[in-house]
Amino acid sequence: MQKELRIAATIAIITLTLAGCASNPDSASNLVADAKQSETITQINEHKQTIDAADNLVVQGIEGELNWFATEEVDEADKALAEAKEYYAKFEFDPSEANSSTGFFSSMTNMAASKEGVSKFNEHMQKAATIKAAALSALSEAFDYRTRLKNIDAKKYFPATVKELEADLKKLVDQVSNGKVEEAITAQPALVSKQRALEIKTVTTIYLADVKKELDRLVKAETAQHAPKSLSQASASLTAATAFIAAEPRSIDKIKLKAQEAMFSIKRAEQIALTVKKLKALPQKDYEDYIINYENILLDISKALGTEDHRYLAFEGQGRALVTFIESNLKDQEESVQLLQQLRKKLKDQEFYAELLEEKINSLTVDLVEVKKSLAVKEAQEKAAKAKQAAIEQDQSKIEIEESVPELTTGTVVEPETTVKPEAKQTENTITE
Repeated sequence: MQKELRIAATIAIITLTLAGCASNPDSASNLVADAKQSETITQINEHKQTIDAADNLVVQGIEGELNWFATEEVDEADKALAEAKEYYAKFEFDPSEANSSTGFFSSMTNMAASKEGVSKFNEHMQKAATIKAAALSALSEAFDYRTRLKNIDAKKYFPATVKELEADLKKLVDQVSNGKVEEAITAQPALVSKQRALEIKTVTTIYLADVKKELDRLVKAETAQHAPKSLSQASASLTAATAFIAAEPRSIDKIKLKAQEAMFSIKRAEQIALTVKKLKALPQKDYEDYIINYENILLDISKALGTEDHRYLAFEGQGRALVTFIESNLKDQEESVQLLQQLRKKLKDQEFYAELLEEKINSLTVDLVEVKKSLAVKEAQEKAAKAKQAAIEQDQSKIEIEESVPELTTGTVVEPETTVKPEAKQTENTITE
């Protein structure tokens, strides 16, 4: 935009310069033309900003699917903006054309026509936004399911169905756009029912497709011949998970658990069927070895747990003995864990008390140091004061002595020291003392 302004300004300067060749540039008559030229350039700049704002609104409309909600209004808005830009192009690089007529028989200027186009654009975009708001309000449930289907990526699994439902929703939105709001609201439940069905179908596919595939594999493998009860339980588990999704398709965490339970049942049924099939294939003489093999498994578990050998019991008895031992040990472990938690809590309390005590000691230590510093400063100040006072007293004494000496020696004739008599010397010593 700055580049365009520079070009426009350059053109204006050239125009003024050429005009100046024919007249005196230093003339008051040129001021009116200069002011008008400046005003035109200012108007062009302001108008360019409105066009840029319109372009930004177009981008926002695309991001907000405004064309999908109000196709006709957005199409009209696009036409109006294109027309506005077409007129703007005529004076974009030549400001003098801004006020030129759009046609030979037209009184509208290029600037006015361009502004009118932007104004129409804004009107149509505002209508489109109003239509979108009305559609979202009137068809809120349908749009909620639309968002949900996008979030679970239903289009990835059932693209054709999603396309059909989008077309159905668009018809209702067009009814709202044409003022038939009540008709759209009346038709909404049928669409919502289809959307909910697709949501359930999609969630079932996401979380139970592999489970169903595994169950179908067992059925084709004739697993029912060897483990009919286990296979029936696995099938019932899958049915329960499917029913739960139909009731609560958005309870994803629970759905995952249901899917895991169903897969577990299927894997269990498969292992039981394989074991039964193997047992059926064994000759009678190998029955004992087969039983001993399972007995050894229980024995290994007993050794690992550190319990006694219970092989003198039936398999059921050995199993119950292991369960009793485990439960007893778990109870002891729980008591140990509780005791350990209590000890940890006491230790934590003691550590907290120790930290608190240490913090208090540190605080007292800091206070003591500060007190010692204060006392030392005070003592130093007192010593300095005493020394100062002693110096003052000493100076005062000297002054008094000096003042007393002249008084004692007033009127006394001092003899020459050439021959000092003993009596005079004694008198001098006395005065000095």
